[in-house]
Amino acid sequence: MNKKRKWLFLGASGSLAIALAGCGVQSVASSAKATPQQITIASQDFSEAVIDDYILKDLIEAKTHIHVTIKQTSGASELLHSMMQQGAIQMYVGYDGTEFQASLHQSYSGRFAGHPKAVTRYVKAQEMKQFGVWVSPSLGYQDTYALAVNQSTAQKYHLTTDSQAAKYFGSWTLATDTTFPYLQHTGLKGFQRAYGGTFQKVMPMSYNLIYEALAHHDVQAIMAYSTDGRLKKLHEVPLADNKKFFPPYHGIVLIKNTVRKADHLTKVLKPLWGAISTAEQTQMNYKVDVLKESPGTVAHQFLVKKGLI
Repeated sequence: MNKKRKWLFLGASGSLAIALAGCGVQSVASSAKATPQQITIASQDFSEAVIDDYILKDLIEAKTHIHVTIKQTSGASELLHSMMQQGAIQMYVGYDGTEFQASLHQSYSGRFAGHPKAVTRYVKAQEMKQFGVWVSPSLGYQDTYALAVNQSTAQKYHLTTDSQAAKYFGSWTLATDTTFPYLQHTGLKGFQRAYGGTFQKVMPMSYNLIYEALAHHDVQAIMAYSTDGRLKKLHEVPLADNKKFFPPYHGIVLIKNTVRKADHLTKVLKPLWGAISTAEQTQMNYKVDVLKESPGTVAHQFLVKKGLI
């Protein structure tokens, strides 16, 4: 599920009409009549986003009289961003690095390279200035590219960071999705240069195949997504990007600012900021993707466990 790269390259303009018609999303005209007691969240088509949408829905409905509708789409963040500007939705879960590159058309290079906090500040400021969209603090987790190895490899070489692993790149085969080797600023060449090592061999393949390749020892490392539940299933260990090579991909909530103020959502949602660790989000993804539990059930259980509802 090559979601983050899909978000960056799937255009919004040609897909907006399709998503609105095919997914039953409210029309612009009808949403304009919506009262403050109705909020529509657009959900992207992968488990993590759906789980977090249900967390928002359950918390808002538990603490207010607002009814929340979740509209699932197959679109990318650019599409959801356009839907918000059209008035079809009022809220969605995104990632600061994705908004930075896709919606705001910036590059993680120059003054931003190696400075993830600068990216986060830029996204918050420009979303409000250009679009009237309020960007929340981080939900707590990051879903970013992560170099991962087998648990046995991590234990044998005492690996927790990419810098520690770099000394072994020359004898390792790396499996990646088909996009990572060719990304201009945040792809394979830049990663190897930043960490001072070159992999013996790189095997681009379907993202869904890389986990099994590592589990079967066909490769020694993979470039995974840090909250993918399959890491837990197969006992594979994501290493820390200690040089901050990748832009930040904190889970965030984007809300039309007029709606946020009218519905007093800052106070309602405040308990969520920083409440979902990367380990917790990975566990929830594991329950949905691997154990096939309902996203709504998993979200509700999380809120109850945290004492938020």
